[in-house]
Amino acid sequence: MTTRRRLRLPLLVAGFVGLHAGLVGEGPSVPAPAAPGLRVVSWNLRNFPSKPGEPGEHDVSRLRQRLDELDPQVLALQEILDPRALPPLRPGWRWHASVQGGRHGPQHLVIGWDPAVVDVLEPREHTSLTMGGKVRPALSGYVRAHHGGPDFHLVVVHLKATRNGHDLRQQQWSRLVDAITTRHATGPVDPDVLLVGDFNAAGGPRVTPAEERTALAAALAPVRLTPWILVGGCTAYWDGPRRDSWWEPSQIDLVWSGDLHEIPNERRRAWPGTHCARHRCAPIEASDHYPEPDLHTISDHCPVVVDIPGPDDDP
Repeated sequence: MTTRRRLRLPLLVAGFVGLHAGLVGEGPSVPAPAAPGLRVVSWNLRNFPSKPGEPGEHDVSRLRQRLDELDPQVLALQEILDPRALPPLRPGWRWHASVQGGRHGPQHLVIGWDPAVVDVLEPREHTSLTMGGKVRPALSGYVRAHHGGPDFHLVVVHLKATRNGHDLRQQQWSRLVDAITTRHATGPVDPDVLLVGDFNAAGGPRVTPAEERTALAAALAPVRLTPWILVGGCTAYWDGPRRDSWWEPSQIDLVWSGDLHEIPNERRRAWPGTHCARHRCAPIEASDHYPEPDLHTISDHCPVVVDIPGPDDDP
């Protein structure tokens, strides 16, 4: 977010407990897409689109350029205020947006895809995660690549924000497990799952971010989901505890998968892009007068890139 409208989160500990997510300063650039395969990009676009002239106005041209560079075939987006603004970013794509988006915004979730490469079947909104309309739902669809490419259930989330929201997030975890179970039971028969999005894993008043991620892993264990390593160890920036021009790295956007046996464990690495990669997850000094362009004019979150190799391992 901009320096006028920023996140209020604590500095997050990089990496899952028991998993090495990369030292600060490691984060290399996002690799080129590998063929054959499928690239999924998860991105919280910070209340897109902004109104012209408001603080944090989006630079749509820059955003389009960043998407061109990443070259995804599937987008899993969060904080979309008006889904009608998305088609110019990827001409010819198809889009499915959640109806609900919480009390503020509303902040829709959206799945977008290139129909020349993939189909997304049976998109579904999981309203139980809204906790009675207070927060955002989950959104899912069955991604089927053309010509024998990978197939999997894609689930996108944007959980309750802030440390004070920790208890509500915990309630959402069990409902997320139910949503994934229901998706398996009523959707296409396929154990492969990719779960992405903004988990807002900021910890709580008596819980560290690392402890929250460990508890989340335990909550997702019944549906056999495991976390991916986030190269570099950060996915977003916040304005820090000092109220100065320094922005601190955080890790609140996560990637989980179930089955997907075509991906060896050592390759289950997601790649945060834009300012997370450029600054290698080190603190950034930036202000309205000396901005970090992607952070200030696109989003405080970075795109998280997930490459699924082909062909599919299903019989």
